[in-house]
Amino acid sequence: MTIKSTKGKGGGADESATRGDRSKRLLDLVMILLGARTPVTYRDIREQFSAYQTVNVEAGLRAFERDKADLLELGVPIRYITPDEDDSLEDGGYVIDLKRFKMPEVRLTRDEISALVLAASVAHAMPGGTYPKIVDLALKKLAFDLPDLPDTPTEFPRPAPVLVHFPGRTLPAAGRDSRPELSEIYATLESATRLRKRVTLTYQAAATGMVSKRDLDPYALVYREGAWLAVGWCHLRKEVRSFRVDRMLAAEQAPKPKSPDFERPADFDVKAYAQRSPWTFTTDSPEEVQLALSPEAAEVGNEDFGISAVKRKDGDRTFVTFDCGNFEFAATRILAAKGAIRIVRGERLRARIAEELAEIATHYPAPLMVIPAEVA
Repeated sequence: MTIKSTKGKGGGADESATRGDRSKRLLDLVMILLGARTPVTYRDIREQFSAYQTVNVEAGLRAFERDKADLLELGVPIRYITPDEDDSLEDGGYVIDLKRFKMPEVRLTRDEISALVLAASVAHAMPGGTYPKIVDLALKKLAFDLPDLPDTPTEFPRPAPVLVHFPGRTLPAAGRDSRPELSEIYATLESATRLRKRVTLTYQAAATGMVSKRDLDPYALVYREGAWLAVGWCHLRKEVRSFRVDRMLAAEQAPKPKSPDFERPADFDVKAYAQRSPWTFTTDSPEEVQLALSPEAAEVGNEDFGISAVKRKDGDRTFVTFDCGNFEFAATRILAAKGAIRIVRGERLRARIAEELAEIATHYPAPLMVIPAEVA
């Protein structure tokens, strides 16, 4: 509410000062009533404020009544207690009903929580600084103490260093022209997750660049490793899969939003899913891979490669054999290791790394060497 005020004679500066004086008076009046142990008479209130000490007593009383009306409109529950209500009083006075004088509880909608989480993901993607911790604390205070939790994790793992990331590097020209804004796709997925509606995705695979249609029952939206993932039941693969939102060319929600298309499994834990190791993700058809880790990359051997993974030591090297279904992550980690991780087995993973290196070469071509004439 905007507090009304009488214009001062001196123009803008006086008017601003008048507004400030009146705002301070209202606050002081509230503090006096809150601090009083017994009802405060108008006579005592009048002695505290020059605005009520007018030559015409009625004018001062009218000023007080205006202030009281504004405070009531702002939600301050001022009451007048008469001697009939409290026989210990000689004169009636004003009190604030403490049982009713409470700040309203902050109740955010799911859409508002979703917007907060999206903003938090931007803060986490920014290198350095203290924003991630501050944002996490704000989210917990504002949203995640609610009894009805959103289908989004409250904690975000710090993304691993990204060696190279070219969003949509193989996106067809037609797709670039017709693709809706990423925010629209995210909004559709958020709505479908909340309403338990099936979505039809136009999705571009990371490994091949091929575009396909996928029907997905979205269980949750997860922010992981610097990207948003839609997690749910893939009707094509007949299992729970993750799809990167930035690889979606379109997302269409099924009709009749008030009629759910699926029920999320009772044992599906979005926080547990979000904390899985990226080595265990299945974004591509799996291939058995064996990696040899030199001492410089020995800590990688302690990571979770899945329940079927086999690890063994051979001298100073560690060998890990597992079913790899996340070639993008594996290629990034192997390239970042700068030779400390070697592929012993896994032809498709080798091919993916070759593609990454070729992509890097197109963006950073080697300088042309000029041989001096006398050397030639």
